Amino acid sequence: MRVIVPERAVEYLRSNIPAITSLANLLVIDRNGDGDEVADADALFLWGLSAEGLDRVLTAAPKLRWIHTVSAGVDRVIRPEMLQRGITLTNSSGIHSVPIAEWVMAVMLAEAKHLRELNAAQRERRWIKADLRLNELAGKTILILGLGDIGRAVAQRAAAFAMRVWGTRRRREPVPGVERVFGPDEWRSALPEADYLVVTLPLTGRTRRLIGAAEFAALKPGAWIINIARGEIIDEPALIDALQHGHLGGAALDVFEQEPLPAESPLWGFDHVFVSPHISWSSPRIQERAATLFLENLRRYCRGEALLNVVDLEAGY
Repeated sequence: MRVIVPERAVEYLRSNIPAITSLANLLVIDRNGDGDEVADADALFLWGLSAEGLDRVLTAAPKLRWIHTVSAGVDRVIRPEMLQRGITLTNSSGIHSVPIAEWVMAVMLAEAKHLRELNAAQRERRWIKADLRLNELAGKTILILGLGDIGRAVAQRAAAFAMRVWGTRRRREPVPGVERVFGPDEWRSALPEADYLVVTLPLTGRTRRLIGAAEFAALKPGAWIINIARGEIIDEPALIDALQHGHLGGAALDVFEQEPLPAESPLWGFDHVFVSPHISWSSPRIQERAATLFLENLRRYCRGEALLNVVDLEAGY
């Protein structure tokens, strides 16, 4: 079996996952798709390949039948020709859940305990005990839009903090640690009771700009919105307007409509907004998890078994 591997990943695989060399002949390319001849390649391990590089590989590898991506979101990976050519796409859903869920908890705790104000006062050597009232997460309501791997990981941790945990999924089936599960068209009724609205949905045609002015207005005054999914799920101008007019308590944003976030964006200037450079997934264990999952799928592919994390190309996730 011949597998295309971008050079960013090949040394890690050879050094840390030596079993891969017994299963596949690795064809090495750079991030732009240049390198070894790939015309006879069967599969692509998509790790560190540019969008242009992916397009070049799809053209240069007509026998390609399987692509595995290290990302969980696939909105920037799916191409019409994948469906037309019958290419199977698998993702790495699940490997980022722990660091992202911890990031969500971190920003909620930082907001509740006023850690930024305390840190600023420390730098200025000011004793501000009388000026702050710290809050608790216990008893607060968190509404998680999307109870996939990441959403469930957030729910588990929020439940451990004695929060009221609500969430959404396509089918209204029970989820451990989640008190109320809403269908995809029911969650807006819960907005007036939500203290934290956490976005963990995939970006699809259905979810693009799903949250806008009406949703911000429906939220409880002082509520926070947290987005670790895709920036395009939120109407960014409407979010800025809601922040400027004081209805929202604040926002914690790891993703944006345009990345890097332009220097002129008003989001940089709000005291009650956390701006993070699309890094909530980061962890020293991600490479290991990504490579291990790919190796398991490679073994399955070679044996003709069902692959893990197969993406519905038409649905977009």
